[in-house]
Amino acid sequence: MTRASISEQEWDTFVGVADRLGINVRGLLREDVRFSVLESVGHALGRAIAQETTERLALARAKRITEPQPCPTCEQRCPVGYRERELETTDGPINLSEPVCHCSACRRDFFPSASGVGTRPAEL
Repeated sequence: MTRASISEQEWDTFVGVADRLGINVRGLLREDVRFSVLESVGHALGRAIAQETTERLALARAKRITEPQPCPTCEQRCPVGYRERELETTDGPINLSEPVCHCSACRRDFFPSASGVGTRPAEL
């Protein structure tokens, strides 16, 4: 994997994000500390960005389901809603918004997959 380089303007954006999140990147630019401290702060910023990225990508995928979905039991078309829950990821917790449908005929909830966007049956 090649190492990505960022511009000074992009670096300033990262430092601004770190400031807003309370991650002391700016202070470490002027301090003499162990390398492990620098590395841990870099990882903390990376994890925060990874969490936000994962959360937004998952939301975008969930929002692709816009049409009513067929109930897996009776195939009645059911409107899509969204349920929020916390999910623990490799980089820490995120708020996951997942699509959920309720079938009034079967009186059951089901969770349609955004990967098929309701166009094919689920695969096991």
